[in-house]
Amino acid sequence: MIQGFKELASVCTAISTGCQSVLLRKAGLRESTAESGFHAKSFYLIPTQYHEKGAKNDAPDFSVSLRAEVIRSGDLLDWSQIEKLLPLTSYDPTTIREHFESRDQKLLHFALIRSFSLSPVWHLPHSPALSGCRSWFELPPPLSEIQESPVPSTDLSRKTADLLS
Repeated sequence: MIQGFKELASVCTAISTGCQSVLLRKAGLRESTAESGFHAKSFYLIPTQYHEKGAKNDAPDFSVSLRAEVIRSGDLLDWSQIEKLLPLTSYDPTTIREHFESRDQKLLHFALIRSFSLSPVWHLPHSPALSGCRSWFELPPPLSEIQESPVPSTDLSRKTADLLS
């Protein structure tokens, strides 16, 4: 099964430039906290504008340009640890704090990732199968002509890995 993970377009951009190597997630409105964890070891990042301040998505499709491989995943239960990670991400700290505090259990799932750029970009049309406030989606097989190249590691990715070890 080929998995897709919806993530903010700004986070996808940060990952594509090597400025971010961790994903944080609590759960979408239509899934439990347990369902939204990083169980897949490889997945495509589906960029979305959802939750981004002042953004409006008029694009006819999702432009998928990244695949992620999970190096390590787990749960963050201590806000002070999350606070140390936030400067190494493009997430909005207020929104992340709200997600951490929401629902019954104070936690965020994390995935330390290695990312790969896709060429050409994989265009997935908007559809009911890719809609809704969920984290995970089953995807069709990517086009055979898509090539992948690793996004180079940076000092930020090394600092992130150190904080999560």
